[in-house]
Amino acid sequence: MTERAHITEYIHTELSGSAGYLIINRPESQNAMTKAMWAAIVPALEELKNWGAHVIVIKGTGSAFCAGADFTELSKIDSEESARAQWNSIKHALDELKAFPLPTVAMINGACMGGGCLLAMACDLRYAVKAARFSIPIARLGIVLDDSNILRLISLVGPAIASEMLYTGVSISSAEAEMVGLINRALDPEDLPLYVNEICNAIYENGKASIFEVKCSIARVLTHAHPEGALGSFDDQTRVIESYLSSDFQERIRKR
Repeated sequence: MTERAHITEYIHTELSGSAGYLIINRPESQNAMTKAMWAAIVPALEELKNWGAHVIVIKGTGSAFCAGADFTELSKIDSEESARAQWNSIKHALDELKAFPLPTVAMINGACMGGGCLLAMACDLRYAVKAARFSIPIARLGIVLDDSNILRLISLVGPAIASEMLYTGVSISSAEAEMVGLINRALDPEDLPLYVNEICNAIYENGKASIFEVKCSIARVLTHAHPEGALGSFDDQTRVIESYLSSDFQERIRKR
């Protein structure tokens, strides 16, 4: 039973028992994310935490989880300022989600593409319907990702699968995503909400401090395996921003 709810235009928040739900609600566009929607992610997370949620579930309405960035908005990028605003809105939401102190779960009910896949990767756990598909088609758009987002992909699927996904831009099925470690489990549509609810209840019943320390430990281990200094030496966000201004991107986005 929903105990609290807050509805904005495209991002809804609900508290149901111990679980806080962040719901992407733009089904007519397969939940494609605008800058305003990316900007709403962090306040929504904080709202759910303040309501007393023990775990956060991110899901989409309609037939998709999230189709990525809004192409209409992308097509309007025409300056360094607009490119920087576009990328920084995405990066801030993803970085804050990854560092959020509560456990986070992506409940993937359909297409999980581009920025939607990055959103799912920034969560701690990922569960999907068997019909869902996953891709990060940056090469097809002629843009690049920063090292932090690529590291999240590598930490889940390894460098070979990450290279294949990023080089080709092709989508993979839930069965493939489960096999390579991109998601925790693929489920039938009717089983997905029930299974995610079971996971949330199991998290709630366990020690909150213990889970928090596990989350911190995993972050530290990954930092030691891939030292932040190594990323910091090369992970210049300017190269990401400039890719949105490249003639290759501009030509490709106009063709879509």
